[in-house]
Amino acid sequence: VFFGQRLPKQWYQRRVRGCGFEARKLFAASWVLTDIDLSGSMEAGYKAAFWKLFKYINGANDQGVKIDMTVPVVNRWHMNDKYEVLGADMAFYIPSVHQSNPPVPTDDSVTIDNWDDAIIYDRAFGGHRTDEAFYKKEFELLWKALFKENITPYTKMAITAGYTRPG
Repeated sequence: VFFGQRLPKQWYQRRVRGCGFEARKLFAASWVLTDIDLSGSMEAGYKAAFWKLFKYINGANDQGVKIDMTVPVVNRWHMNDKYEVLGADMAFYIPSVHQSNPPVPTDDSVTIDNWDDAIIYDRAFGGHRTDEAFYKKEFELLWKALFKENITPYTKMAITAGYTRPG
């Protein structure tokens, strides 16, 4: 791992591998979250969101505590029927030591969000990409692989996960 620590194994469970995808069950957990500003470039919005969350784990919270960073950094892309991005947010997993009482962010644009159990389907690709067309193509390839297996994905949200620090 280039930066931070991997999510604990009790946070997710591998379920199935298919042709072009993998399924995982993610267990309910608290995450720290902020919007990605898409009014300018995707890269600028991504970096600004990252640094807001990074400040939170470095003590910009009501307890003034530093929190270990985990990877991946998760981005949720909210889509319309044409797979165009309507909005996005970025999240860091809150480590288990803080799950029962997560520190409250001091920045009003950063929030704590509780996610329910979910089955997610993923497709791996390398590189640090910031162009929307590339992601759209990858999402469509994932959805095609799922349809081949008679799995109907929820196409109103796509999730990307990064395992290295931006920049």
